[in-house]
Amino acid sequence: MDKTVFHGALLSVLLLAGASTASAQSGIPLRGPDYFRDASELAATLGSAHAIRVRCNGREDQYWRRYMADMLRYEAPERGNLRSSLVEGFNNAYTRTSAQYLSCDNRAIEAEARFARDGQDISNRMATHYFPKDTRKRGPN
Repeated sequence: MDKTVFHGALLSVLLLAGASTASAQSGIPLRGPDYFRDASELAATLGSAHAIRVRCNGREDQYWRRYMADMLRYEAPERGNLRSSLVEGFNNAYTRTSAQYLSCDNRAIEAEARFARDGQDISNRMATHYFPKDTRKRGPN
């Protein structure tokens, strides 16, 4: 699993998501039920990955939590239902996964890699659906 690819995709989604406030002007689809499902799923995936990372490396390792903080900064910068829901999803997944993986063994390490792949898939789906590439014709270069 190439974590660099996942991180690049996640950062792309997060950076593009910052443009979502101008969705009506830019042609980006408005947030609907599918968006909220995907965002919630991504928050939970990040929470699960964070739990394993902390289990294996200690509380100082905030690697996945920083990605969640970035997601919140771009997707839900203000207090409200979306932000609360994403934080709750992250925290609930963290708690569940911490209880499921009591030691840092091969099973836990494989699970973190699986969560990273899942997060990459969700990020790619969000980037493709909510931030499609501009298909308008451009003038000559």
